Amino acid sequence: MKTTLKMSVPAIVEFLKSVGTSSQFVSMETVTSPKLKKTCPFVGVVKKAIVNGWINIDYKAAVERKVAKAMGVPASDVEYIPGETWHTAVMVDGKASPVRVNKTKDDGKFYMFYFHRKTKEAGYFDAAGKEIAYEDLKEHFYARSDSEYKPAVRCVTLNNLKSLKARGLVVKNKEHLVA
Repeated sequence: MKTTLKMSVPAIVEFLKSVGTSSQFVSMETVTSPKLKKTCPFVGVVKKAIVNGWINIDYKAAVERKVAKAMGVPASDVEYIPGETWHTAVMVDGKASPVRVNKTKDDGKFYMFYFHRKTKEAGYFDAAGKEIAYEDLKEHFYARSDSEYKPAVRCVTLNNLKSLKARGLVVKNKEHLVA
C-alpha cells in the first residue's frame, strides 16, 4: 500500500525540493487548459491526463547525448548551448530542483519541469464536463516546434497537478480534492 499525502501547492513545492537532485521517475495526473486558436468553437476546454516522466535530468547533457548518438560521435565531442527559457530553476544546495518559477513575470506560480516519457491516458472536456474527441479539436491546436535532437520536456503549473507519484509516495493536490 502506498502512502498518500494531501498537500497544498506550497507543500508540494517543498516536497519536490526535498526529493533531491538525482534523476527520478514520476507519474502524475494533470488537469490543464490547452492553448487553442481563437476559432475553436469549444468553450472552457481542459485536458485531463495521466503522464509518466522523469525529473532532475540534465537537459544540456540529454541534448548532447542525442546529437552524439545521431552523429555517431562521443558525447564529449558535442557542446550544446541552451537558449533562453521563460522559467528558472529553484535551487537546492546549489543544484537545480525540478521546481521552476517564471522569470519573465512574477505570476506567483510554481511549475514542475520534467522530461515527458509517455501519456498513459488523456481526454479533453468542455466547460460542462462533456468529453470532446481529439479529432474534433486537432485543427484548433497551434503547430508544435519539436526538434529531433531535443528531448520532450514540459513545465506543468503545480496548480494543475492533481496527483503526483514519486519516491513511493502519492501526493494529492488539496486544490483538486472534492469535499
